[in-house]
Amino acid sequence: MALKDVCCAACGGGLDRVVDLPAFPLTGIFVKEAEPGKRDVFDQAVLMCERCGHAQLEIVLEPFVLYGEQYAHRSSASHLTSSSSDFICNYIEERFAGKKFKNVFEIGCNDLVLLRKMAKRAVHVTGVDPLWRAKQPENIPGNMKIVGDFVENVDFEVLLDEKPDLILSTHNIEHIVNPKEQFSRVFEAAADDAFFVIEVPDMDCMVANLRFDQVFHQHLHYFGFSSLLKLFTDIGAHYVNHTMNWHNWGGSLIMCFSKKQQRRTFDHVRPVTTEEFKKRYALYRQNMRSFRQMIEGMPGKKWGYGAAQMLPSLAYHLDSDLSFFEGVLDDDVRRAGYTYPTVRIRIHAPDRNLSLKDATVVITALDAVRPIMNRLRDLDPRFIATVNQVF
Repeated sequence: MALKDVCCAACGGGLDRVVDLPAFPLTGIFVKEAEPGKRDVFDQAVLMCERCGHAQLEIVLEPFVLYGEQYAHRSSASHLTSSSSDFICNYIEERFAGKKFKNVFEIGCNDLVLLRKMAKRAVHVTGVDPLWRAKQPENIPGNMKIVGDFVENVDFEVLLDEKPDLILSTHNIEHIVNPKEQFSRVFEAAADDAFFVIEVPDMDCMVANLRFDQVFHQHLHYFGFSSLLKLFTDIGAHYVNHTMNWHNWGGSLIMCFSKKQQRRTFDHVRPVTTEEFKKRYALYRQNMRSFRQMIEGMPGKKWGYGAAQMLPSLAYHLDSDLSFFEGVLDDDVRRAGYTYPTVRIRIHAPDRNLSLKDATVVITALDAVRPIMNRLRDLDPRFIATVNQVF
């Protein structure tokens, strides 16, 4: 469904179109064979608010399209998850110094990586995620309750046996169509002394580092410091503090809010302007064209390394189906033999019989450049190339 003529989801301001993405592919989907005629691309656009710097997609696809059976994202399968959930737990420990919570409520708990850790420091933990619509998770702690649904459909009075005093949302709020409405509901259902710990991909970093490949259909919203602060203060929350995890998603912003009044405030942060967004995106597209032309002109075989869920977005901005690759290598053997609906290359597990000594390897999992660099030292290709210049 289109969200034309709507206002900014963070502050209610007007929106300007900053990027057009015609025939933009779905991401996070792996298939044995692409299905001829199946619709895996949809027109999209990015809108932006000049007032608070928030960006959001123009068109929201139906959940069954975005999160169907073939949607592959699972927290436990990501190489970033363990360190990022530890980062959040350490942040909570530093902020709350051993506090035992009465009820921790996680919105978008996925496959429970973070919630299992939090179960050790709370009387009760509750999680909501549509991942569990068809079945309940196995071997969960006795103090854990899971609801398989979208948060929009949850009646908090029915779900919550006790008002939560810690609400967690890590890389989830950007998926919610009307985040202010839903977090207003959560705010009302929370205990009077509740805290909110919110983590989002930082749009300010995305723009500065030219990582526009991070725009995709599932992320409806792109929060920076200014817009996240504005949304939560508007619903009545009070700023406590914030930090950055520079090693997650190219830079993730973590902000803590309280339901109770705090002494500290953070009133003004200069947001990215629409003009800056447009200029940086134009520079990104120029760089992507130049990179593709350079790789296509290099002699010898070329491989990609890293069968990332976001690879179709990368291919889109390269204006290529990546057919100049022999294939894409990935150390996750579960992906071997698969391909993507819109990128006609096969995923391979590297083995001892594969020699890369005369090949160029392009790192195609852009949020895993550092560990892949280490891996490629063992495989010893002739050349290593990466699209992103900041990692």
